[in-house]
Amino acid sequence: MELSAVFRKYAGEGDGQLALKFSGVPHLCKVAIEGGEAVFIKLGLLSPEDSLAAIRGKKLLEASFIKGVKTRKRLPRPVTDELLRGDATAQDAVGAVVQHDDKGDQTAAGGSVVPAKKVSRLVNDYIDFVGPLGVVMMENYFKNTNYIQGQPMDLASYNDLVNKLMQDIGEEVRSEFYARHM
Repeated sequence: MELSAVFRKYAGEGDGQLALKFSGVPHLCKVAIEGGEAVFIKLGLLSPEDSLAAIRGKKLLEASFIKGVKTRKRLPRPVTDELLRGDATAQDAVGAVVQHDDKGDQTAAGGSVVPAKKVSRLVNDYIDFVGPLGVVMMENYFKNTNYIQGQPMDLASYNDLVNKLMQDIGEEVRSEFYARHM
C-alpha cells in the first residue's frame, strides 16, 4: 500500500481524519486533513515532529478515513510534503524553536527545561508500565497543567511529573524507572 496514493485518495474526499497503521508501530497514526492538506499528525503521545520521524520508512499496512472529523489542533503550516516524502524537514514544518547550548542542554529564560523527546520517553515508559489507562492519566495531567505535548517542559514540572508517575508504578520497578528518567 503506497502512502502517497492513499493520502491523495482520502484528501480528495474532504475534511476528516485519516488513520494509518504502519508495520512495527504499535499505535495508529492519525492525520487531520483540511482542504486537501495534512494540517496535524499524531502517533500515540509523540509530538508531530517525532510522529513524522517514527513512520519514516515504515510500510503502510492499513488506512481508514473518517469524513467530517473536525481538527482540534493545527500545525503552523501543513505537513503534507513531509508526510509523503518522509524527509528531514519535518522539524521546520512543525515549528520547533528550542535552542541548544554548547553542551546540548536546553535552557530557557527562567532556567532549565527538559527536551520534548525526553518528556515523550517518560510518558511512553509510563504507559508501558501501567498499561492503556496511562494514556488517559497522562492526557488528564497535561490538561490540568496546560502542558502542550511535543514542547519542552521546565525542569521543576518534569521532576514533579516523574514523582507523581512513580506512585502508579509497581514497587519492583520504581528504581529502574527513576534511574531511567532522572
